[in-house]
Amino acid sequence: MPASIATAAVPDDTKSRPVRERLLDAAEGCLEQFGPQKTSMEDVARAAGMSRATVYRYFENRDALLLGVASRQAANLAAEAMVFLPQFNTISDWLVEGCLFTLREIPKRPVFASLVTSLDSSAASKLLLGSSGMIQIGVNVLRPMFANAQQQDLLRDDIDIDMLIEWLLRVLWTYLNAPSQVATDEESMRKLFHMMLIPAVLKDSTT
Repeated sequence: MPASIATAAVPDDTKSRPVRERLLDAAEGCLEQFGPQKTSMEDVARAAGMSRATVYRYFENRDALLLGVASRQAANLAAEAMVFLPQFNTISDWLVEGCLFTLREIPKRPVFASLVTSLDSSAASKLLLGSSGMIQIGVNVLRPMFANAQQQDLLRDDIDIDMLIEWLLRVLWTYLNAPSQVATDEESMRKLFHMMLIPAVLKDSTT
């Protein structure tokens, strides 16, 4: 357990926040300082100025706490993506630029990036891709767009939207953890997604 976490009282301006959010705030601070492997429930309790029992009341174990942090980070990222993406007029551009946005923005968020890339691959996969919470965020963001495209008969007839979303999240996770040795810049990645992703999803890759 790291011994250098501040034990000062929680500032007054945060005490009005719900306990769960304050615990997530504390967890994010610990993760940024110590990383996912070394952050413990006791660390988070100390940083939040609460007891371990309180932490366990809201999060049954460490994985649940890490997932709570990751889910909140992902929800914030998704909200920003929904502001960014409407500038694109075609579903192919929307999809490709959404992928690039994700690959570009996650590394800028130290806590989220540490959960995606610092855990060993099996732990990260179980935490992020094996959880209904994280997959559901992807579904909430992407399903309306894909459902609309399906209604317009733009998607291939054999596409299952939920399977497509999970597959796409796994593709992005792979590139975050093992960047391409061929497509080494954003323009190359854009070309790659247009070449490989769009024909696999859309009936007409020009739409």
